[in-house]
Amino acid sequence: MQTTTTRAPRLTAHQRRLRAITKRLVIELGYLEHCLAEGLQDTNVQTAAASLYTAIDCLNDHLQS
Repeated sequence: MQTTTTRAPRLTAHQRRLRAITKRLVIELGYLEHCLAEGLQDTNVQTAAASLYTAIDCLNDHLQS
């Protein structure tokens, strides 16, 4: 009996870049949310969190089109 394996399709350079950007955004957003949950009221941290939310929304829009 011969088994067949399916390989994941190769990602293009653009897809790899998008994946890396998304991973970085998720990590950074998680850290900022942790800081805010701990009560950090720094304006720069709050601004950074808002900017990351905007970046994620833009990336989602791009991926949906």
